Parts: sequence; structure tokens; C-alpha cells
Amino acid sequence: MKRFIKHLNTYFNADDPCRDELIKHTKIRQGKRGQIYCREDESRPYWCYVLDGRVGAYEMKLKKPYLHWIATEGHYFTGTKHEYSFNSQDLNIQFLSKSTVACIPLAILQELQDRYPSMHHFVSIMRQRKSDFFNKKALIMAQDSRDRYAKLKALMPGLFLSLNNKLLSQFLYIDPKTIYESKKDL
Repeated sequence: MKRFIKHLNTYFNADDPCRDELIKHTKIRQGKRGQIYCREDESRPYWCYVLDGRVGAYEMKLKKPYLHWIATEGHYFTGTKHEYSFNSQDLNIQFLSKSTVACIPLAILQELQDRYPSMHHFVSIMRQRKSDFFNKKALIMAQDSRDRYAKLKALMPGLFLSLNNKLLSQFLYIDPKTIYESKKDL
């Protein structure tokens, strides 16, 4: 919990009652690499802030696994379509590495946003981060499969360095052989 409080201190004043409410309703959860958080047909109505590690969502209906998104430290995900939905998002969410997440029930998150401008501001910042991620991912995926590797390295260097070849292949939706060929080209 101390780590979550440290993260919150960058967004909330220490005397903000919203901060205390948020802490009161937060549960810290640990996940092991490969552990499933939520299956594609499940709904888990929590807003989860990643304290360390990596969590990803797989699209399972394609020919091979596609890693649709990855949430790393300082980013969030929900076990639903979004923070205002209680429906499944049709993705398998799993821990990509040993991870720690702070989980807040969606109903509490929504209530706090309605009551406190500081919470609304915090969630807006987090949504912007997610939007930035998906904008970069779209630019990467618009590239030819051989060029996706270099584009990921340029646009998301931290994520690029943290992924092994298997995860890179799934995230970029390219054959592992293309990863090796792309590495030679750089």
C-alpha cells in the first residue's frame, strides 16, 4: 500500500479527502507471470493501477495470440470494457510478469469521480495516458510488419526494452522470425 500512496502523492494533496477514500477502498493484488486476471467471457468490475510489472490483454479469436494492450507501472486497466461499463471486454487479461496492482471497485471509482474534482482530474490523466498508448500503437501497427519493430523502438522505448521476443511478436502481431530479421536491420 505504501507504494500506491507514493504514486497517489504525485496526483493528490496529502490533505485531500478523496485520497483517503481511495486508499480506504483499495486492495493490493499480486500476480505471477502467466496468471490470468480475467478471461474474455468474464467481467471483473475493478479499476486497476499498475504499481510494478506488466499486465496485458490478449485477443484470442485470431489465428495466433495478439497482445492488444500492455499496462506498465503508472498505467491502469479495467476488468471490463472501460471504467463506466460492467460488461466483459472480450479480451483475456493476464500478468505478463510478476506484478503488483492496486484495485478499486468500479462503483467506488465512479462515486469518487462524482464527489471529488481531484479524482475526476486523476482519472482524466490516466485516460490520457491510455489514449496516448493506443495512438502510438496505431502508428506502429500501420507499418509493414518488418517496420513495426523499429517503430515500437522509436515510439515506446521503455516498453520495447522490457519485452522478450515472444511478447514482442505477440504485441506487434508478427512472426518471431520477423523479429530476428528486424533486429539485424537496425
